Amino acid sequence: MSNSFPLPAKYSHDSPEEYLERLMSFYKEYHWLIHVLAFNFVTLSEWENFPLEWREALTDRMQGDNWAMDMLELTSETSDHSVWPESLQQYLDATRDLALPRVVNKKEDQGLSKHITCGMSDKKIHEVELMSHLIKSVADERGINSVIDLGSGQGYLSRALAFDQGLEVLAVDMCEIQTTGAKKYDQKALKWLKEQDNHPNLKHVTEKITPENLAQVLARWSPDSPEEKRWLVTGLHTCGDLSPMIFNLFAQSEQVACVVNVGCCYNALTKEGFPMSTYLKEKEDLIKVGSTAKVLSCHTPSRWLEEGEQCIKAFDNYYFRALLQEMLVERGLSDINDPPRLGRIKQNKEFVPFVKASLRRLKLGEDTITAEEAEMHYEKSRAKGVDRQFVTLWILRGLLAPIVESIILVDRWIYLRDCIEKSQDEYKGAWMYPLFDLDASPRNVVYIGSK
Repeated sequence: MSNSFPLPAKYSHDSPEEYLERLMSFYKEYHWLIHVLAFNFVTLSEWENFPLEWREALTDRMQGDNWAMDMLELTSETSDHSVWPESLQQYLDATRDLALPRVVNKKEDQGLSKHITCGMSDKKIHEVELMSHLIKSVADERGINSVIDLGSGQGYLSRALAFDQGLEVLAVDMCEIQTTGAKKYDQKALKWLKEQDNHPNLKHVTEKITPENLAQVLARWSPDSPEEKRWLVTGLHTCGDLSPMIFNLFAQSEQVACVVNVGCCYNALTKEGFPMSTYLKEKEDLIKVGSTAKVLSCHTPSRWLEEGEQCIKAFDNYYFRALLQEMLVERGLSDINDPPRLGRIKQNKEFVPFVKASLRRLKLGEDTITAEEAEMHYEKSRAKGVDRQFVTLWILRGLLAPIVESIILVDRWIYLRDCIEKSQDEYKGAWMYPLFDLDASPRNVVYIGSK
């Protein structure tokens, strides 16, 4: 890659640190909106936090029959922002221009062998195909033949690397159920290989690997390997702190020369996994990316317009939760600052069944909120347009998701860049760029590190 860190066109001349400062400045400006909680939308009058000119312009647009699609149009890359007040235009323009570019150039289909696609969705085939070819390319350039696939799960990527790309693969997962499932898929693929002169070098193991025990694990599972042997560590859509762990293995282990990783599930990140870079750690007192922001970073507003009315209906449970919280607070059954934990409630198409299910979960009597009371409360709320206010705020808040994700992504790249700084290897480098089709795979940024 000639450009190791592709920035948005408007900020292409920034250093990574300058760009990160822009992201953090915007994050701090809209911290209040990022941290809006659905269940307190009504009780804390979150709609009132929008500037008056925003509320007036948005309320006017809510009156039409196609109000929902008009609001979802805000998520479109081609949306005309000139129709809105200047301050809202600036917000919409910034959410569009500031986030990292995520669109990829379409790549030719290189395909996977049919015998290894068992169990894969079309999305997974797309991801494994591109990821396995990239890993093979990086490994060949460095003269590496051995790969550690961390968080290997059902072994989809591992099989592609071993069966199709001819690499030695140590597939590692902490869950025995996943390892067992992966071996079953291996057996199905091996039936086909009996007719071929191909003997893949693939081991599935249930282990927890850390920089401290890596040498012992490799000695146990690849005992014939010389000490000077170098490995590539990888992981496809590694959840939460597993991506930082993979980067730490690369940074701290002499046996690991390369890393190729795509992460996901930022909502599962702990303080050990974010921030990673020294640069951002030194600014933790100035910017806090908490759990609410991490959950938001997993949203993909670019797909909402295509989903249309289905997307709007998906917001119902959030809206229902806000109305329920209001009713519980009115009855003295919930602290406005510490609402009860409901957990995941099965999707209900109507408010009354949602209330009934929630009361059971909270071990409250059915008469705590009667069906008539719930229905009346819901209708009054709709008559005031609160449902439309909620959807509109939720959409505008969703536009901040790529901003928060960009902060996490840039932090990781700076960490990789810094950890290879002292390497004398001619191949050293740190790269990040979108790899997968964004429509198919929203978490599509891949990292490559070499030292």
